[in-house]
Amino acid sequence: MKKRILVVGLIVGLLALGSTALAYDLTQFGLQPAENYDFGGETVTIISWTSERMANYFNDNLLVLGRVQEAEELFNCKIDFMQNREIPDINFARLLSGDSVNDLWHVQNKIGYWQLVANDALYPIYEILPEGYYDAFPPGILAVEEAFKYNGQYWGIGTVEYRPVFGYQNDLIFVAYNKTLFEREGLPDPYELYLAGEWTWDAATDIAVKATRDLDGDGETDQWGIVDARQWDLAVSNGASMVRVDENGKVVFTADEPAYLEALEQHREWWSELQVAMPTNSSGDLKNAFINGNAAMWFYAGAWQLPDLMPMTDEWVLVPYPKGPRVDEHQWTVQAISTTVLPVNAKNPEALIALKTFLWREEDAPLNDVLATHVRNQESAQVFLEGNRAWSGNVSRMFESFQATFVDDVRQVSAGSLSPSAAMAALKPVVQANLDDLFGQ
Repeated sequence: MKKRILVVGLIVGLLALGSTALAYDLTQFGLQPAENYDFGGETVTIISWTSERMANYFNDNLLVLGRVQEAEELFNCKIDFMQNREIPDINFARLLSGDSVNDLWHVQNKIGYWQLVANDALYPIYEILPEGYYDAFPPGILAVEEAFKYNGQYWGIGTVEYRPVFGYQNDLIFVAYNKTLFEREGLPDPYELYLAGEWTWDAATDIAVKATRDLDGDGETDQWGIVDARQWDLAVSNGASMVRVDENGKVVFTADEPAYLEALEQHREWWSELQVAMPTNSSGDLKNAFINGNAAMWFYAGAWQLPDLMPMTDEWVLVPYPKGPRVDEHQWTVQAISTTVLPVNAKNPEALIALKTFLWREEDAPLNDVLATHVRNQESAQVFLEGNRAWSGNVSRMFESFQATFVDDVRQVSAGSLSPSAAMAALKPVVQANLDDLFGQ
């Protein structure tokens, strides 16, 4: 036991010695060496709804152990992780009080970003960002910042995280299917269909019909073909989008176009007509139905949720969303994107950029470690990596805070209470007015 403690102590000591002996090279990002920045002993505050988990990550993960302390020494600062869910209210309050001069703000497309950037609360980092800054990052980082462009400019410097997935899309959405159930029921394998180019809405529908069963003969469905297929993600799989930028550069509502309406109709067919989708909107119940072996396909297997599937008894495999009738290739989307921004009154913006870049690094997420915590077989690993390579910045509900009654409306469509075209026609002027106000167009 004493020898084991000694070995662990030596490893930690060597890691600490190595980190202080040779500071992380920031010049690859066009920045100065870390020791050239000086906050004069002041506190840098990192504000996020996940800050407590960030602090735990730096305290518990061996690869980053001691990094916060190293950064505090090199940058001559104290780092404080402020947990706060009232974003953007807390950000505006700190800006007005002058407390935000050394802040790093973690934001999401549905948590604060659009409100802050549209109200001139963010520092224009594009004015000082070194040329080629994003080139030193994995491609997914730039894809996020491209999606977040406002007035044609970048405002973010990459996300901050509380788990080692740097460069991978933590919110990328897959379909997981229960391979054990499929083999028992004699159903076509979606992964094989995917490889053959035959993984389509029609194929998924046929499987869902065959998989949905009353197992005990009591007249109630016990096994569902589909759980948690979300209309907005299904629309992306048909090449549709809720909004797009038109030829005049205006952001316009497009969920009333045929490709989107087809997705709403397909979801209605699964939910109401064929009754192959478990009829609840409780995400917890839907996920548990899959984990417990009561569903063939889970259509909301987000990357952030995959570790929850690792203890499953049944074998499961990932595939992309099935192809809609209007596309030839599988489409990928995420439920949200996040980045880090600076307040407009930042006192030393380049130093803040350098500090954030120093703390979160691509090397902290080795490929083998990422795969080991997210997938259980080679097929899923291939799909996981393909999704991360192919994702190009699509977010199925990019302007979630500005979409009015969209979610309630499409649920009424699925229940058969509204037609897709009538629902979207009524919603369009409301959402368009919100977009016009946001972008000043």
